[in-house]
Amino acid sequence: MAGKQIRVHHAEGSARGTIEVQTSQCTPQKFTLKAVYSSAGEADIENSTVVISSTEVASLSGTDSVSGDDTSPPSTSGEVNNNSAPSPATTNDNPGPRSIQEPPKEALALKVLQIIETYGVNFERNGGWSWEGLSAFMPIVTKQIKNNEPVQLLLPGFPFKAPNSKDKVLGVLPDLGEELALSHLDSICKNIEEVYEHGAELYICSDGLVYNDLLGVSDEEVWDYGEGVRRIAEERELRHIKFIRLWDLLDHPGPWTKDFYLTHASCIRREMVYRYRDPEFEADMASKSDDDIRLTHSGYLKGVAKDLAYSPILEGLSPEEKDLKVQSIAKSMMARWRAYANALEANRKEYVRLSIHDSAGKNSKLSLSLLPQERGKMGYTPWHSVIAIELDGSYRTVHASEVRDTHDLVYVNGRPSHFRAKSDIFDWKADGLDVTFRHQYPTGIYIRPANVSAEKPAPSIRDLPMKKVRKLSQTFSPIVLRGFRETTDEQLFLAKGHELGEVLTWTFGQILKVKDSGETDKDANNVTSNEAMPMHFDGIFKFIDHTDPVTGEVKKVLTPPRYQYFTCISTAPKNTGFTLFANSRLFFRHLPAPWSLERLSKATWDMVNDGFWSAKQIGLPLVVKHKETGASCLRFHEPWTNTKFSKYYITIENDDQSLIDVIKQVVYDHRVCLRFEWEEGDLLINDNVSMLHTRTAFTGDCDREMWRIHFD
Repeated sequence: MAGKQIRVHHAEGSARGTIEVQTSQCTPQKFTLKAVYSSAGEADIENSTVVISSTEVASLSGTDSVSGDDTSPPSTSGEVNNNSAPSPATTNDNPGPRSIQEPPKEALALKVLQIIETYGVNFERNGGWSWEGLSAFMPIVTKQIKNNEPVQLLLPGFPFKAPNSKDKVLGVLPDLGEELALSHLDSICKNIEEVYEHGAELYICSDGLVYNDLLGVSDEEVWDYGEGVRRIAEERELRHIKFIRLWDLLDHPGPWTKDFYLTHASCIRREMVYRYRDPEFEADMASKSDDDIRLTHSGYLKGVAKDLAYSPILEGLSPEEKDLKVQSIAKSMMARWRAYANALEANRKEYVRLSIHDSAGKNSKLSLSLLPQERGKMGYTPWHSVIAIELDGSYRTVHASEVRDTHDLVYVNGRPSHFRAKSDIFDWKADGLDVTFRHQYPTGIYIRPANVSAEKPAPSIRDLPMKKVRKLSQTFSPIVLRGFRETTDEQLFLAKGHELGEVLTWTFGQILKVKDSGETDKDANNVTSNEAMPMHFDGIFKFIDHTDPVTGEVKKVLTPPRYQYFTCISTAPKNTGFTLFANSRLFFRHLPAPWSLERLSKATWDMVNDGFWSAKQIGLPLVVKHKETGASCLRFHEPWTNTKFSKYYITIENDDQSLIDVIKQVVYDHRVCLRFEWEEGDLLINDNVSMLHTRTAFTGDCDREMWRIHFD
């Protein structure tokens, strides 16, 4: 990697630039800096050092870096590279590059800000690091880390539902759009928590009272919407999401009631404008040359015109008068937007600023999409749109008028919630079942019986339409069936497995009872332990003989089971024993440049394993096609040496070894990976091709037990 140009952040400054890193080793270490910042003027740092791991080098440069985590097999036989040995950073006492040493606070602050940056639309548009405002937040985040405080982020938004419920939205209260958006924002904080123990808090400051009167939305609707958003955060346990009201910016903090809010809303609005308006900005607003201001103004013009399409505000006006009215309202909104921005700047300085408005990426605020869809696109906010769920498992923000004829309207708790592509796989009434489908972030569905009571008990699993469950699992995995009866009847469980597909038979039989066996011998199976496991797919050692029809040569062909089917007999203590599911579609959606599906499709890898299996496999494809859907799916096994059981050593055969660290980073990203907590009686079906999975550790004295069936 000598002479490689990468971009890093000097631990003692806030500028960013290009340096030359020179080293003869690949494991995490201190790299000597040999050049000066190209974007921060001349600065002699010839003798300075910065702590940086190979993971960080990989994420910054994308090339010429070798993973320091578990990738080199031990010297065991002539078949294995005898010159390769595990890095000192991968012993049982040292699980990998993250633990080489505690990095300087500034380096950790940079890592946190880089995580935040990956959520920005300009990060995706520009193929990498592009947030020019990052340096402005370095002192703030560094200070919070030095004080062992959560990193604080601030997002203005979540005002009220757009007043056009004919074309745009479904009503005045939050729905699935807000639920997914809040979960996505919470994932920022969860990803930060993976690298910084005190994590982060994301504060949402509603701007509802700033504009609602201009659009004919009542103060009560603003309050009810805000309370609905707060209920979602509480019910979904989005513990990193916090809320600020407009009065908190005006020296009137307090847990005021709805009556107080409605009585004083207009006064609060007037006070904000009076204290923080910018007359100079208002006077020459039309001549502003700032790209971001033009983008915001353009967005307001388009939004107001659509919001008020059926409003009494424009009723009876000629087309020309409507245009003038829309322009006037948009101008007033811009003026209040500036006053509101000034209020935030004056009262919330120690926050990393996020924005739902598009930008060119030149200012300090990070523009992000609240529900990533097409790469680099902002998309609609949930209060200006509805969610459309597609059959490939993806979520889209659309205007209601776009999907009314092609999708079914879905109600939750008696209210319209979202649209879903028409398909009989969601029609369980035809099978005599009344159920609800609860779509999860970032992936998965919970299916529960509806309207259960003493007079109408929950249905048995014998009534479940397993062919539909199988079909759902291909794009919506994992499918969790919760609240049904007879889930622990072993014969019934097996019978329903046969309805799903061809049940596979192993040396132990057709059902593996997964629980801690208490064995600690290296040759034991880590599946039946209480240890955490690597991210993997089941059946990496399942081969069949394949005869070449031309040559007659017989080869061993890897044929993992295509599906998993579980029932939960008993659980681990709360917040332990999670099962993690990483979605291939989302993996490729969030894979950072310069990596791409096309590049990974050409890559192969090999694995050396000792202990339980003691084998070496070569030429394994990193990407495979799903037999039913045709989708590209990630096929990978995480390197794993921090264990008393079998160790796994992984090597990329025909691309840079840094890809291993990139894959590990993305598969555990909370935008890609669902952390699932079991409840007793859960049935779960997972597609073993489109998904990778793993398990977190749990206490050895608990009775956690799952029954597992594989089927094709």
